[in-house]
Amino acid sequence: MNSKGIFSGKKVLILEGGGFKTSFTGGVLDAFRSVGHDPFDAYIGVSGGSIAISYFLSEKYGYFYQCMRMLCQDERFIKYSKAFSDGLMNLDFFKEIAEKEFPFDFDIACEKLLTKDYFIVLTDSELGTSHYLQPNRENWIDMTIAASTVPMLTKGKHSVNGIDYSDGGISDPIPIRWAVENGATDIVLIRTTHYGFNPGMFRPEYIVSKFLRASEKIIEDVENFQFNIKAALDYIETLPNEIKVQQIAPESPLNTQIFTNSVKSIALDYRTGLESGLNYFQKVQ
Repeated sequence: MNSKGIFSGKKVLILEGGGFKTSFTGGVLDAFRSVGHDPFDAYIGVSGGSIAISYFLSEKYGYFYQCMRMLCQDERFIKYSKAFSDGLMNLDFFKEIAEKEFPFDFDIACEKLLTKDYFIVLTDSELGTSHYLQPNRENWIDMTIAASTVPMLTKGKHSVNGIDYSDGGISDPIPIRWAVENGATDIVLIRTTHYGFNPGMFRPEYIVSKFLRASEKIIEDVENFQFNIKAALDYIETLPNEIKVQQIAPESPLNTQIFTNSVKSIALDYRTGLESGLNYFQKVQ
């Protein structure tokens, strides 16, 4: 383990992705915001987790939850007719949301990042390699869209600074190893996979992987998505005692999946996240 690195001596918050399952994450973060809990020096966002933490950094309480509720029903976002062409979800519409309907406060977020670090996990659409990039005001929205661009469910890739990227969860769904290798010893992980998670017999990602037109690396990672999550969680169990990893996760599978059109399911998972966030806060006081 490296004793030095970009996260050395810093408290790091990692946010797993999961599409609409990150309604749970939004609940945890709103709980933190409601009690003024933000002791973190660095943040790492994966997929939908990068959207949730963006609202958290811009101090927009409840915006992520309201955004999820709207998106699951909005015909500008959900395009059933394009499920097998441009993808079921129109992520480009998120640019309008982030700027107009539920806007980020970039002034507040960028001011925070003068003294803190924020990394978004992206997957190179051609090579399938993981990239951990720090957004700025100019590319923040594009980078966030790219971080959530899942093949088949969306258009599959999005350009940032002239390079095509896809969902970071494809190549590194829980970037705990990368954080530790870069000096992190005090980590809080907000998961959307429940405690006791194990890959199931039915894995939709496996089916999707058979229809992908992508690099061999991306196809392999999509096929093994649940196993890669489990490998990251197993890795945590191997860490020495001096590396502390606190986990916040649902006790059982969430009501939502990567995609949902159920406002009720989103509300239930958000409330579960609120409760989990408050319970965590009480324990660490």
